[in-house]
Amino acid sequence: MGFVEAMNIEALKLELIQWILLLQDTQLLNEIQNIKEKSGKNSTAIQPRKFGCGKGIFTHVADDFDATPPGFEEYMLS
Repeated sequence: MGFVEAMNIEALKLELIQWILLLQDTQLLNEIQNIKEKSGKNSTAIQPRKFGCGKGIFTHVADDFDATPPGFEEYMLS
């Protein structure tokens, strides 16, 4: 999926969310809820993080990672 396609999908999602917020028809809201349940995806559920889930994300750490950035010396404890 290209960048433009992804942006169009995100714009469509935002438009649908805004439309649902204004929706007053309870039958239609129930139908939308049924579609959500049938999709098998519960996007509102937050999955707890598991230890080690970030392993392999950082593949390189600079040699001067712990060094004080230039111009910040006056803020450092002596």
